[in-house]
Amino acid sequence: MTFSITHFSWFAVVYVHKTFGDLAGVGWARKPIEVMASKGIIQGTGPDTFSPASNITRADYTVLLIRTLGLRAEFTDNFDDVKEDAYYYEAVGIAKKLGIALGDGDNRFNPEEPISRQDLMTLSARVLDKYMGLKLSDDIHVLDRFIDKGDIAEYALSGIATLVKEGLIVGSDSRISPLANTTRAEAAVFLYRVYNSYVK
Repeated sequence: MTFSITHFSWFAVVYVHKTFGDLAGVGWARKPIEVMASKGIIQGTGPDTFSPASNITRADYTVLLIRTLGLRAEFTDNFDDVKEDAYYYEAVGIAKKLGIALGDGDNRFNPEEPISRQDLMTLSARVLDKYMGLKLSDDIHVLDRFIDKGDIAEYALSGIATLVKEGLIVGSDSRISPLANTTRAEAAVFLYRVYNSYVK
């Protein structure tokens, strides 16, 4: 086990297994959810609930992404619609400072809106490219396997293609569903793959 410290002291390794009572319908996501929750990276919506089918917001996903990768940065400003007392203020501010979160062009982040799958993938590919050694690919032919490839926005093509090529995104039933909102279960599974590939 490797970890960074900011002071000398006594340290102990403690393992906590965390699970939730509403994961029966998402067997494909149970292990990633439990592992990421046990590591303290993700949290439930209640003491025994994870709400796996609920959409995840842009703010919540940014918090999880920053936390998963352990990114830090000093910042002095934030998006106009991110209030200083919001629990996600720091994470979004870090993402903006690092050039990960670009907003909508009018200095707004729309933090409470559900994040689409293509925006999640674009945001994630950007941070992995800038800070974790992933190289974005211009070869989008890997997307030909998906029958809804035409639904992907131009700005998202390279990022999505790269994540598919790296095996971080696999799609379902020959679809990548770029315009669909991302569920909490889907986000947890994706971040679990990211963690195992770039952090662990």
